[in-house]
Amino acid sequence: MAHGAATISGRRELTRLCTLGQGASGAVVSLFAADGGGEDGQSLVAVKSASAASAQAQLRREEGILASLCSPYVLPCLGSRAIAGGGEYQLFLEFAPGGSLADEVERNGGSLEEGAVRAYAADVARGLAYLQGESMVHGDVKGRNVVIVADGRAKLADFGCARSVGSAGPIGGTPAFMAPEVARGEDQGPAADVWALGCTVIEIATGRAPWSGVADVIAALHLIGYTDAVPEVPKHLSAEAKDFLDKCLRRRAGDRWTAAELLEHPFLALAGCGCDVEVKWVSPKSTLDAAMWEVDSEDEEEDNVPEDCTTERMKALAGSYSVLPDWESDDGWMNVLSCQSGLPR
Repeated sequence: MAHGAATISGRRELTRLCTLGQGASGAVVSLFAADGGGEDGQSLVAVKSASAASAQAQLRREEGILASLCSPYVLPCLGSRAIAGGGEYQLFLEFAPGGSLADEVERNGGSLEEGAVRAYAADVARGLAYLQGESMVHGDVKGRNVVIVADGRAKLADFGCARSVGSAGPIGGTPAFMAPEVARGEDQGPAADVWALGCTVIEIATGRAPWSGVADVIAALHLIGYTDAVPEVPKHLSAEAKDFLDKCLRRRAGDRWTAAELLEHPFLALAGCGCDVEVKWVSPKSTLDAAMWEVDSEDEEEDNVPEDCTTERMKALAGSYSVLPDWESDDGWMNVLSCQSGLPR
């Protein structure tokens, strides 16, 4: 964390580009270009800022939680800084160019196809499995708190309601995604995140949060906490998806599957093969950006190589040779730069 903080705060300039959103605590998330605008090859960062003392304290708490986490399915914190005079506290986060899952649903006409739902649900489940291994609870899993980064992967974001398993403190979250035990104010453990995952699957598959037909929040909390009701499962989903939701949306916390178990469920077991979600790349920010070196598969020439060629080549490379390659020969070399390239000297 200290290294990340030094990297961000040590930049010459951060230029605010636009507002990305605002959290329930009052913290505002904005997009900034480091070192003056991105045209010089510098990176974009998301900055979560707060002015009120209570909101600043919550940001510092979130920073402390993120500092202890390291997973490809958790949006990383890059550092922080306090503005001189104490008027604002800023938390620097990786920028997710794909926005949130809720944004993705809106871009796709109000719902996602089951293949995309499967892939994103798998990413969220992997993030939750990691958190459960670290004895952490996210506390507010929903479409708005899952973001899509440059490679198309979904990551858990907004850890303002996160807590250690068994820790004391007020229970938080979004009512429509609360598990029954959370709605009753009894407990908010890892099983509550699994319930919220099920609710998130319903949200992105239909474009509506669970219990959206209930008149008000109080009525919804009563329905969730003190009846036998469960969220309505979309009829258009496959039998595998419906069974997956059944494993998530069991009213007794102990009856729900863990995130690790859900990753073995048939609905998620095939996710991550690269066929469910089209990989998205943003424009490269520097010559070291992986996107700079990606090759369009349609333009790439196919090599008709026999299946056993790799094995044979490895054997050949592993063998001993009495004669070294002829480095003086011009055969087999490829020109990658010539003096007529026009590059500055």
